[in-house]
Amino acid sequence: MALDAPRSRVLEDALASRHEEGLERSLGRAVRRHGGDYEDYVDLIGLVRELARTRKTGLREAARILAAHP
Repeated sequence: MALDAPRSRVLEDALASRHEEGLERSLGRAVRRHGGDYEDYVDLIGLVRELARTRKTGLREAARILAAHP
């Protein structure tokens, strides 16, 4: 199933989560909220983790960078 929102919007929603939870969980919620499925989640979290690894930063910062570049 494809997301019904751009990747940047899904990441922004995950970052705006007010729950005291990790990015993985809030990203899962955001993906489902935008019509995505587990495959969409795995794709997005993979991009976030790879950027975090290459830039030596945290997951939230990597998600912010990806959200800023649709």
